[in-house]
Amino acid sequence: MMRTILFTLVLLFCALPLFALPRIAYVGMSAALPGTAELALDKPIRGGVMLTADLISLITWMGYRNEVADYTDGYKRYAQQYAGVPITTGDLYYRHIQSYNSSDDFNANQEMMARNYYLLYNYDPEAFAQYLEANLYTEEEAWLWQSPDHQQEYRSLRRNRQKAAMYQNLALGALILNRAISVVDALFLSSSSGKKAIPVSFEVTPDNSVLVNYSLEF
Repeated sequence: MMRTILFTLVLLFCALPLFALPRIAYVGMSAALPGTAELALDKPIRGGVMLTADLISLITWMGYRNEVADYTDGYKRYAQQYAGVPITTGDLYYRHIQSYNSSDDFNANQEMMARNYYLLYNYDPEAFAQYLEANLYTEEEAWLWQSPDHQQEYRSLRRNRQKAAMYQNLALGALILNRAISVVDALFLSSSSGKKAIPVSFEVTPDNSVLVNYSLEF
């Protein structure tokens, strides 16, 4: 479906050199699909390069997006199987699972820090109790890794997901950069081309319809 749409757009924009468009139209074409403005301005090689680069970046972005989803589902199911955690969407929870062998270890660390702050330095038993209630994991959220090796494998799955997310962001950056370059290129080419813009005017008819008037010179 995506290839059909892209192919149709390319054919459409290849026909645009027959007409002269306002500069803003070339900018919009470049922002929507890099290379199409170059094709419309009789620069097929430049347009083809940018279209190819955009297609490669798009395919790369979609591929890594799928990898991110697969790795995310993978480490959640792995933690459920080997640490007994419930499937949840909260990333902070999964970061804690990565850092602590069990929820008891996490809770003990939180209680120690809270005790030092709220009871030793600032004696406030009420705030201490409120902090524990808000930050300790309950029995329903408890986890315990079966072995250090299982936890290490979980960390590897998380790292793989992070790498895939980083590459996905780089592909997205390439898509944005390609559009920025194409927009600048379209502005330069359209300003140096000898084509004149099509005169366009709008008129509201008595029956409240809009009439578009334009003229072409051959």
